[in-house]
Amino acid sequence: MGGDEINLIAPGKNYGWPLVSYGVNYDGSAVGLGTAEAPGMEKPLWHWTPSIAPSGMTFYTGDLFPGWKGSLFNGALKFQLLSRLEIKDGRVIKEERLLQGLNERIRDVRQGPDGALYLLTDSSNGRILRVAPGK
Repeated sequence: MGGDEINLIAPGKNYGWPLVSYGVNYDGSAVGLGTAEAPGMEKPLWHWTPSIAPSGMTFYTGDLFPGWKGSLFNGALKFQLLSRLEIKDGRVIKEERLLQGLNERIRDVRQGPDGALYLLTDSSNGRILRVAPGK
């Protein structure tokens, strides 16, 4: 429960799982050592506690949203939103939670060739949504 992480993977680094975590097991017991940090293990770039149940992920590289260039987008199944992580100098400086009023689980997030974001929802009437600037 909680502790879902974003890590920027580098060769030879240890990211701790299953010894360290910001979360706990579903039965309430500790994960591994019961701590979020340990010597020789990398801290995550970002973690969600409580978990948003992240799904689908993309780095935004398009030109349609210049202020979002380099951001990491994640769908959220549990909280039914789109998370935008603004990254600067290798660290998250801001999380923005978007589309919270949509009331649909976001299963996947992709950037299209037009620079728009495309979201896949997984309700019984699931949809593909195009996110683009208003006119």
